[in-house]
Order: sequence, then structure tokens, then C-alpha cells
Amino acid sequence: MHPIARRCLVPVGVLVLLFLPALQAAWAVEVQVEGVSGQLRDNVEAWIGEPAGDSRRALRAYQRQLPERAGQALQALGYYEPEIDVEREETDNGPRFILRIDAGEPVRIALVDLRIDGEAAEDSAFDGIQARLPVQPGAVLRHDRYETARRQLQTLALDRGYFDARYTQRRVEVDVEAGEATVILHFDSGRRYSMGDVQFSETALAPWFLERLVHFEPGDPYESRHVSELNRALLNSGYFAQVSVRPEPREADETLRVPVQVELTAERPHQVRTGVGYSTDVGPRIRAGWSRPWVNRRGHTLSVDTELSEKRQNISTRYGIPLRDPLRTQLVLQGGFQYEDIEDTESELYTLSVQHQHRFESGWQQNLGIRWDRERFTISDETRTTTLYLPGGSWSRNRARGGADPHWGDRLLFSVEGTDEWMGSDIDVFRVRTGARLLRSFADNHRVLLRADLGGLTSSEFEKVPPTLRFFAGGDQSVRGYRYQTLAPEDDEGDVIGGKYLAVASAEYGYTFRPNWRLAAFTDAGNAFDDWDDPDPQVGAGFGIRWISPVGPIRLDFASALSKSGNPWRLHFSMGPEI
Repeated sequence: MHPIARRCLVPVGVLVLLFLPALQAAWAVEVQVEGVSGQLRDNVEAWIGEPAGDSRRALRAYQRQLPERAGQALQALGYYEPEIDVEREETDNGPRFILRIDAGEPVRIALVDLRIDGEAAEDSAFDGIQARLPVQPGAVLRHDRYETARRQLQTLALDRGYFDARYTQRRVEVDVEAGEATVILHFDSGRRYSMGDVQFSETALAPWFLERLVHFEPGDPYESRHVSELNRALLNSGYFAQVSVRPEPREADETLRVPVQVELTAERPHQVRTGVGYSTDVGPRIRAGWSRPWVNRRGHTLSVDTELSEKRQNISTRYGIPLRDPLRTQLVLQGGFQYEDIEDTESELYTLSVQHQHRFESGWQQNLGIRWDRERFTISDETRTTTLYLPGGSWSRNRARGGADPHWGDRLLFSVEGTDEWMGSDIDVFRVRTGARLLRSFADNHRVLLRADLGGLTSSEFEKVPPTLRFFAGGDQSVRGYRYQTLAPEDDEGDVIGGKYLAVASAEYGYTFRPNWRLAAFTDAGNAFDDWDDPDPQVGAGFGIRWISPVGPIRLDFASALSKSGNPWRLHFSMGPEI
């Protein structure tokens, strides 16, 4: 039997042996570990290494060293009084060593002597820190967790700007006979540094504009989150391809203000985007766009986008003017033209708008503005032209986790707009719309997607309301099993003319049967209608398959129109995120 010392003092930096790589040697030998399992076995096997060679002398030396090495591995996990026996057997493949181990009872932590001196003693971030450390009274002594606790204090101190922090005492005292240990961590944080001036490298943007992206003031207590938030804000601004934000505590002045150096690499001044897609709603489509990340030193932006498909063509331009908080608030000027020829409706829409856009810290996006629309449309062989000045607002929030193919998320939207003839519009109209999507995953391979859309409008002259404001249902993103925008009130000749109200709901279950592939089953219901007392909901149901391609999810659905005679089936193909 190989005894372990009865009492010892464990200094910092020793016995942190958990799962260290096995020693490399030129010769392999079989070692069989018995009597322990789990992490104990894994740590012993990782630490015992291999003999220095295959000579008799090397093998005898290795056999003598095995108990000591195994004992060290067990000590790292708190077992200080194991009984270890080594037996050697000869096999056709060479010697085999059998380690029979009785680990005994582990040493437990009797006391954690934590003391924090310096300004951190009054810092609320350190309140309750002892309860958050991975070493607690009553727990088995594990030296890897002691090291984690030691680093945890140092990391918190650096995050909070205590750059002169140091340990005055740090050690573990083990009383093997009592089976108890005392963890001693005496930490002196020193003084806390503060944020200093931010110095930007040369860019095409004005320094005063870049300073708007800095959300701390010189003299604020130092926090590492200020640095990471500034780095993220600069990247999210869209002005820069690369960003490096470096605090320089060694360059702090006598007041302990830490200067912050920012190196910026500008984005390309002209960016071109192209793409192709397909959906059964509008058929094949081509998209193209051009943007300029900055137009001037004040950070204004400009973009032009166009989309061409069989049923819809449009072009739009956007000019953004950042306001006091550039990433959260801006003034947006937009203009565009859109032509649609869908089912029984044809329209040409010219539009101009000005919007004040603001993103709240809660994640909600608010758009307030006014839009001028001039739409020439033909419905049921009757052509009209309507001009509207539409003030309105919208509030939306999108949340998602999981990248291009989210596994969790939700989307909420509410919009309201209206006008009257005294505002210069041809008609009075008031329109409200709200929508929600909810995506949740469970048990790894299962997910549920729920969707709902509601809308309504009022007007004393509904026949003059443009089709872009009326409500239609049916299609890939509405009630599947029915053609795009075919669910709505009809005139006497059977032409679909759109409705005053909209109500659509959907439930979909997905099962991931292999990486990047999912099966889906769904039920959709809803309609566009003119009377809440008679919504006449149409139901569609079916199944589909999803491929998570490099360019995003691609969906193929087979849906049956259950409310139609004969329950005809329809194929739906679409691309893009579910949330």
C-alpha cells in the first residue's frame, strides 16, 4: 500500500492537475484503473502518463511512480487518503499494470476566509461575491474550483477598473486527519480607475459625430462593458469594416483616468447587393441594391433598392439622417414606385415619406411620420386614382436566438395610420393592423411556430380605398392551400376586391430529423372580409419540408384547401426566416 501524507499545507499553483494532457512518450503501455469511476478515473488516467521507454529499468521506475501520480490526481479532486495497489501482469502485447484504488473519504471545505480590502470593499458589484464563488463550506475540496474562484475575483476586479489589484494571501490549508480544508483568499483591490478620453483614428466622419456613439463620459467609473458597448456600437453603425477599441490603463494620468484608443477601418464607400429568389406568391424575383454607408462627415446614408418579379416591380430610395443618438434615433426620407398585377387587381403606386425612427432600450422600434401616396389602380374593370396624405405610426419588436435559423424568437407589430379630406386627401380612411409570431423549441428536435394577424379599416368611400390599404388573405405567408391574395370579398362578377378586415391564424409543428432538415405539419385559418358578424374563415392544412441552406431556410409546403369543395392541394415554395 502507498500512504499519503497525514497533514500538508497546499500552496497556490500546485495540485491543479484536473484533466491535464497525458505525458507524451515513445512507448505505450496498458494501465487498467479499478475501484474508481467518473471524474476520479478520468483524472487518474490523464495524469499517470506513460513510461519513458520499454526497458526493464524504465518499466520498474514507472511501476514505482504510479501510486504517487495517481495520488496526485486524486488530491486534485479532494481525496487525500487513498489506498493504492499496483499489480503487474505480462500479456502477449506487453506488460499490463493494474491500479486498484480505494479513494476513501474526500476532504471537505470547513471555512472560506475571504477578505476584500481597498475601494472594492464598497463596490456593490462585490456584494455577495463569496456566495457566487465555486468554493463553499461543506463542499468537496477541488483545486480546479479553487483556481476558478481565484481567477473569478481577479476578472471581476479588472472588469471594474481595479488595475492595481493583488492578493495579499492565497492558499489552501488541508488537515488530512480531520478531513477538512481552509481556503484563504485575501484580496486588495487598490483604487478604482475611471474612463478617460476616447481617441479615434482618422476617418471620413467628423470627430464630433463619432463622439455621439460614446455612451460614457470621461470620469465615469471604469467598467469593461463600456469598452465592449463602444466596440459593438461602432460595428453596428455600418460605417466600419473593422473596429478595435483598446483601453490603456498603463497610460492613465495622475487621476487614474484610462484613455481609450480606437482604430477604425472604413467600409467600402460604394456597396452593391444582388440576389435571386422564388415564391409561389410572386414567382421568380431578382433583387438589386446600391448603398453608400456615409454621404458626408455627418454620417448621412443613402441607398437604392429594386425588386423585379412577374407580379410585382418596385424601386425605392432611402436617405438617413442620424440624430443625437445615431444608432437609436434617425430621420428617414424615402421615396419609391411600385407596380403590382395580382389576380383581379392592378396598381401603380408613387410614394414619398418622412419618418422619425427611434429604438428603445427595451428593443421596441417606433416609427412616426407622414406618407404621401398617389395610387392609380384597376379593380373589377374600374380604374381610379387616389391621393392620400397619411400620418401614422408603428411599433415593432423582433427577438431571435440561433442565427440564420432561429430556435427561439418572437415578433410583435402594431401600426395605425389615417387621414381626412381636410388634410388634402381624396378620401377619409383610418387603418389599424397588428401581428404576432412566436417560435419555441423543445427537446432539441421539436419546435412550434404560431402566427396571428389582425387588421381593420374604415372609410366613407371604400371603393376609392387603394388596394395597398385593403386586406387580402391567402398565400405562402397567410392561409396556405389558397392562391396569393385570393381570399377576400368579391364583387358581383366574382372579382376579388379586398376587404375591410383581416383575421388570420396559423399553427405549425416542426421536427428536425437530421442536421439542416426539418419536417413540418401545419394548419392555417382566416380570411379578409367586410363584416365581423360573418368572417367566413377559410381553413388550410398540410405538411412540408425545410432545408436550412447556406443562404437561409427554404420551405416547400403541400397544403389542402379544406374549405373548398374537393379539398384541392396546392404547392407553396418560399425562402427566408420564419421570425
